[in-house]
Amino acid sequence: MLVTIEKWFERALKLIAYAGGLVLAGLAVLIIYEICARYFFGRPFRGGYEMTQLAMSLIVACGLPYTAITRGHVSVDILSKWLDRPSMRWLNFAVHAIGAVMLAIVFWQSFGYALGSYGYGDVSNMMRIPKYPFQMAIAIAAGLFSLVLALEALKALRPVQESEQETT
Repeated sequence: MLVTIEKWFERALKLIAYAGGLVLAGLAVLIIYEICARYFFGRPFRGGYEMTQLAMSLIVACGLPYTAITRGHVSVDILSKWLDRPSMRWLNFAVHAIGAVMLAIVFWQSFGYALGSYGYGDVSNMMRIPKYPFQMAIAIAAGLFSLVLALEALKALRPVQESEQETT
């Protein structure tokens, strides 16, 4: 059952990562437009820097949970030489569970910050773009990352089957 949940969750996160890729493609078009406007017309697009900052927050928010579920982050394995399999299982559980709790706190705090930003109408300086959707995207990304870590913690509790050991 856990494997099925993980597969569906990974598919959903992949779609979100593709959305981040579309934002990245749009950002590339914006940068090309900015360069052409500056070079050919002598008039740069004044909101380009702001839009780049906001787009980068969306790109990171869309890609972070998918990178986590596919184990694309850098990891360092130092203790496996000295610990036996049950100890490593409990250590993996503890690390993932603590990470899940910490990211759940980040989700909660950033969600509240985004709601506050919406409440008092926080906007960007030049283009007056509301900031709360981008802050909400970061909050949702932290929440999804927390769910990925919780799923990894649950998987760490399962004893490894012989067939799974051979494939990993």
